[in-house]
Amino acid sequence: MTQSPTLKSGFAVLVGRTNVGKSTLLNALVGTKIAIVTPKPQTTRDTYHGIVNRPEGQIVFVDTPGFFKTAPHKLVTNLHHKVRDALEGIDVVIHVVDPTRAIGSEDQRVIEMVEHIPHPRILVLNKTDLPERYFRESWLARAPQYNATVELSAWTGDGVGALITAIYQYLPVGLQHYPTGQTSNVTNEFWIAELIREKLYLKTDQEVPYSASVQVETIEDRKDKTGKPLVYIKANILTTDDRHQRMLIGQGARKIRDIGSFARKELEVAMNKKVFLDLNVLVDKDWMDRPV
Repeated sequence: MTQSPTLKSGFAVLVGRTNVGKSTLLNALVGTKIAIVTPKPQTTRDTYHGIVNRPEGQIVFVDTPGFFKTAPHKLVTNLHHKVRDALEGIDVVIHVVDPTRAIGSEDQRVIEMVEHIPHPRILVLNKTDLPERYFRESWLARAPQYNATVELSAWTGDGVGALITAIYQYLPVGLQHYPTGQTSNVTNEFWIAELIREKLYLKTDQEVPYSASVQVETIEDRKDKTGKPLVYIKANILTTDDRHQRMLIGQGARKIRDIGSFARKELEVAMNKKVFLDLNVLVDKDWMDRPV
């Protein structure tokens, strides 16, 4: 079937400081969980594509790591490079901001980057579901620097449709980048690793999550003792030192069992199968210095 010559297609990149809700917004836009979400900053470490197909055409949303102030190791530098790389070849920039927080140095870095991009820019004021939007007017004062402004709640979904409508106004006519029906470019292994990392973030404190990564080693279809389908998943949590390894394992291995149980329950719902999750915590002192 030949695609209509009037359908629009293009890339819309989500940028912003840490913890403004970009990943939550991506999931709301696509209508399914693609990016992991936690209350902690620096959660996103990679660029995700979330795909929306409407009668008007196809939008490929690109989520990016947030900008943050400190750069204590190569991981942070690599994440900032990923943001800049994601801005190449895009059609619309979606600048997501949090009006419950004052405009700070992280916001300024994003503003300076966005204002030099020769593409349509949409300002998104997130968190309309919260009453503490004390800095809303400060952001609205910057609205003339953008082609459009949308206020929404990524958490409740209110206003998300208005953002999609606004984006289509600025997309070029063109061929789809992904087949109709595909919602993401994320592989099964990557999604599983990210879901485990999300649960690790939610079950640990302070600096431990930032020194940890997850690698999926094995995914196999098996059968349990009763002959019912079972997915066996072996994954390794990598951390940078012995102290964090002990903290992640916990006394009597309670912490790692808690993380594994939390992740397994969501995996079983997503896969609609029983899951055996085999988690190991390994020390890899150099993982943060390698490209992510």
